[in-house]
Amino acid sequence: MHILKSPALILLAAIVASCGSNDLKESVIIPAPEHISFTAGSFNLNDGVKVEAEAPELAPAVSYFTEAFAAEEVPVLTEGPANVHLSLDSSLAEEEYRLQVKRSAVYASGGSVSALIHAGASLRQLLWSSDDALRCVNISDEPRFGYRGFMLDVSRHFFTVDETKQLIDEMALYKLNKLHIHLTDDQGWRIEIKSLPQLCEIGAWRELNNQDLECLEKVNTIADTKFALPANKIREDGKYGGFFTQDDIREIIAYAGDRGIEVIPELDLPGHSLCILDAFPTLSCSGKGGYWGQFFTTPLCIGNDETLALVKQIAKEIMDLFPSKYIHLGGDEVNRTIWSTCPKCQQRIKNEELSGVEELQAWFTREMEAFCKENGKTMIGWDEIAYDKVSEDSRIMWWRSWSPASLDHALEQGQNVIICPGEFYYLEEGQDRNTLSKVYNYSPLHTDVAKAHESQILGVQGNFWTERGASFDAMGERIFPRLLAIAETGWTEAEAKDFEDFSRRLPAHFNHLDAEGWKYRFLDIKGLYDKNVFVDSVSLSIDVPENTQLYYTLDGSVPVPPEAPVDGFDSSTTMLYTGPIVIKEDAVLKYRAYNSRFVPGELKVADFTKMDYSPALEGVENLEPGLQVEWHDFTDGKCVDDILKFPLKESFISAGISVPEHIKNHKGLIYTGAIYVPEDGIYSFYTFSDDGSVLEIDGRTVVDNDGMHSRFEKNGQIALAAGWHELKLRYIDPDGGILEVGFTDEQARHIPIPEEYFKH
Repeated sequence: MHILKSPALILLAAIVASCGSNDLKESVIIPAPEHISFTAGSFNLNDGVKVEAEAPELAPAVSYFTEAFAAEEVPVLTEGPANVHLSLDSSLAEEEYRLQVKRSAVYASGGSVSALIHAGASLRQLLWSSDDALRCVNISDEPRFGYRGFMLDVSRHFFTVDETKQLIDEMALYKLNKLHIHLTDDQGWRIEIKSLPQLCEIGAWRELNNQDLECLEKVNTIADTKFALPANKIREDGKYGGFFTQDDIREIIAYAGDRGIEVIPELDLPGHSLCILDAFPTLSCSGKGGYWGQFFTTPLCIGNDETLALVKQIAKEIMDLFPSKYIHLGGDEVNRTIWSTCPKCQQRIKNEELSGVEELQAWFTREMEAFCKENGKTMIGWDEIAYDKVSEDSRIMWWRSWSPASLDHALEQGQNVIICPGEFYYLEEGQDRNTLSKVYNYSPLHTDVAKAHESQILGVQGNFWTERGASFDAMGERIFPRLLAIAETGWTEAEAKDFEDFSRRLPAHFNHLDAEGWKYRFLDIKGLYDKNVFVDSVSLSIDVPENTQLYYTLDGSVPVPPEAPVDGFDSSTTMLYTGPIVIKEDAVLKYRAYNSRFVPGELKVADFTKMDYSPALEGVENLEPGLQVEWHDFTDGKCVDDILKFPLKESFISAGISVPEHIKNHKGLIYTGAIYVPEDGIYSFYTFSDDGSVLEIDGRTVVDNDGMHSRFEKNGQIALAAGWHELKLRYIDPDGGILEVGFTDEQARHIPIPEEYFKH
């Protein structure tokens, strides 16, 4: 239908087109809009608003705008003339919108209902900085990528309909448009299948497992109550769980759809399928399910025709329930060992003329792809299926950040890819001072092949696996604010992104999250290090994060506020921070911020050690520039002490602390020499490494960032007299890796160490 544009909207288009300024630095909107310009005057909010649309199909957008005003306590009128006008504009792309706030009225147009909801999301964020009046503004905006998703794993720990709706509200506010629900896995079956009720009867409830106990351990050892298992997810018999009925799913789908969000189901196959095997053990090659090794479980027997029939029966019921054009069928982390000895699987390999168990899984993947097509659906799978010779119609979800080859392979064979790399976009992982900037600055086009095939990159997705997140508050702290960073990458053009400006905008969003009852990760407290030193005494003035109270102890005990007692913990030595903390002797400072509901943040530990200035080296006249480096062929150790167990490959001189280009893998590096400091003082160092690194100066460990881990920052201090000091740095990573070492200042900013400060 041709939409007639009102004179006001024609004027709006002309104004937006003619605007030369872009006032991004004045805006708090996340994700940053393509173009925003503030103009003179304001729209009075005291008199109330009435929202109207020119077409009945815009009812969800009308509701969204109305709810946005009401949520920010703007009076919503039901009578009188409208002063907020919504319309479709066929000249705009599907998710493109225009928003104009004038003195007399607000006008929004979009290429679809979803686009108008995006306009409403921007409007709501503008309301945060408005009291009685909304600044006049023109916004023209559209997304960089069409797929901007979030995955919620409800298998390992379950989340209710209401909790899922709260998540959907935040997704809509930040213009995310795909909710991928991981419904089934080894740890739980979370969706009603009416034709097979035993799947939920058996798979939706479990005895407490290791993941549950890991969460409870945090409660019992560090009084972190947000990791407690919610009481409403534990039955009278003590079993944990829950599941969505099909009516629940319909409610979630409708709620998400009214906010422009498509809900995509995942049925994880043929691995991660213990819940199917618990209900139907004959569908296993051995007649039962279990674990093969430490991580992988028994897969389905895909040589068995009954397995295929049951899997398709389940998939069909799910496809009929979800209107999404997509269904995700997993395909990851399959231990195929048992297939090599299973008569049925071996017969399938023979009948289909396959080369072995690898091709057997590929055959299964293609069989399911064909079944999806027969039912009008597009299959998505984790990037392992990129090698299964599926058609270009299916979608690849690239998660193995350590395997860029699988991304390149998928793109080169013509497939469309969704980017969700584990190191950057898996939001269950721990966080440090660098994590948010690391997520924000990650480029989905990070390989040359990805740059060359940009049109095949559909978008980005943040994934929240719930092993370490059993509660709503635990989820909030893990996903916020990192999900906002992913949302901006998905929406805003790369050249317009600016982490410093993103950080400037964050406080308004923290206030919003706090008001909506969300837990989020508080910003790091600056000026405190993992290892701190002082010469005489130290007075700590702490800038407490907004919306929090800081509690601490100095005796090594866990801080527990008297206002929020935890069984088994004594709060008598816990103090509320109200002013500088003076430390005169060795101490262990443990501190934790709490929000207004007394939900704890991360427990932080800062060691304080009294020391004299470490004296400078003598007899340094003959030192040469640079550091000596030994490269050992480190393949499978666990810590830097293991480096010397591996053979020496090369010795060389490095001008500074950097890894030469030719050393790609098997990194066991030992840097030795001397470092210069220009004056007596306390010097702060950091290492940012994947995997482990340990920095020693004058035989003293300054930064201990050891172990096998993804990119992580640790820091520490040492008191040094002016001059040269002995330095030793050890770094390990068997595959890939990154190493960065430098000074930090009181604002936690990184300062490179000049090369002239190194000698050997």
